[in-house]
Amino acid sequence: MLNTLACHDWLLRRYYSHRRWVPARLLYHADYFRVRRLLAGDAGERDAAAAAAQRLRHVLGTAVAHVPFYRRCVRLSKAQLANEAPFALLQCFPVIDKAQVMACQRDFLDERFDPRRLRYVTSGGSSGQGIGLWRSKRLADIEKAFFAHEWARFGFSEHRSRTLRIGADARRLAHEGPTQVVGNRLMLSPYHLTAQHRAAIVDAIARFRPQYVHAYPSSAAALAELIEPDRLRLQPGVRAVLLASEPATQQQLAAIAGLFGCPVSINYGLTERTGLAFATHWRGVTGPYRFEPLYAVHENLAATGATGASDVNGSCELVGTSLWNDLMPLIRYRSGDFGTLDAGGFCPAIDGRAQEFLLARDGTRIPGLSIVIDEATWDFVRLYQIRQNAPGAITLCVVARAGRLSAAQKQFVLDAQLRRWGGWFDIGIEEVDDIPLAANGKRQLVVTKIVNEAVTNAVHDGS
Repeated sequence: MLNTLACHDWLLRRYYSHRRWVPARLLYHADYFRVRRLLAGDAGERDAAAAAAQRLRHVLGTAVAHVPFYRRCVRLSKAQLANEAPFALLQCFPVIDKAQVMACQRDFLDERFDPRRLRYVTSGGSSGQGIGLWRSKRLADIEKAFFAHEWARFGFSEHRSRTLRIGADARRLAHEGPTQVVGNRLMLSPYHLTAQHRAAIVDAIARFRPQYVHAYPSSAAALAELIEPDRLRLQPGVRAVLLASEPATQQQLAAIAGLFGCPVSINYGLTERTGLAFATHWRGVTGPYRFEPLYAVHENLAATGATGASDVNGSCELVGTSLWNDLMPLIRYRSGDFGTLDAGGFCPAIDGRAQEFLLARDGTRIPGLSIVIDEATWDFVRLYQIRQNAPGAITLCVVARAGRLSAAQKQFVLDAQLRRWGGWFDIGIEEVDDIPLAANGKRQLVVTKIVNEAVTNAVHDGS
């Protein structure tokens, strides 16, 4: 296992060290460049609205012809799919959710594709209800195109910009140092943001002098809190902080912008790839989220409809249809998140996304979204939740898909978490009948009885 990880790290370092000299056409699928041209409005491409309509017609036609779930439940002729307005055709499709997809995963996959030749990814998400999806390199490259276009507004280039990266891919073992340089990126482990490593982190950032920071919001905020006393030692020059993978609170945004003194880009997206929006925080003001119309068709379903629901603030549920995922099309997919979209695709705020922290033995804050269960586990586990009543100890509560879990299945889940997190937590497993819904109608991934003040104080302990 260690040799495999070492080989992976070696290859990763070589890739990032040399990729700036590799022609982009060799790295990305042709659709990456098509999306970039469409977003830039380059001559020779259809305008974005026409392209979105064309993509929607293609996805709907593919779904009805080649995806078993839609072939069973949607009655549209070839003539209708070819000639009627695609946005009107969309209303003929049922609204679906995560539970429906997981109940018959293969029925959502285009039957012309062999899943063994695709990448299978899973996510517990903020609700603790897992989903598994098949993807191709083409779809991954298209996703990168949207982020590359948006972040280019700040001058960012993935291949050339010196970037401080704080994310799961930067994770280091507990006994290792907090940072390593990989090509044009300074990789900072989000699990080493403690007073014990403050000096090493500050020195590494000061030497590297990043132009951009790419991080989880929780990790970037933890870094801001940790090194605030040493901020004068850091060279100015960070042009933007690029946040991803988690929601961001106003307190976090204020701390991040205060440390780096630059705009902060925030994004909303889903593993299911059915919605994408960006917002910017700068000079104390957070602008509205702008949902990208070339990425997906975004709908707002109100509580008055049989398919919609509103949160406690009266916002409507966000529903999306990918314009590019014809491999495993999720059409009119309920996100479980809430916000009110206007006619221009702007949304002032998005509610319903969970963000909780766990407190490790040494006081380290661990983002709850980091605790994920393995791909194979979803075969027999329907839901899970992490519960913490004391620092350094967590309980993984799991709900079986059918009947009860065997002793071997429980041990499989527990062993996987101990391998990953045994250095940080005492871990227990408990089988429960269900995961109760929170007040906002979602199942929380993390339930903790440790108050926020205790978590904050743990970061500064020993300063």
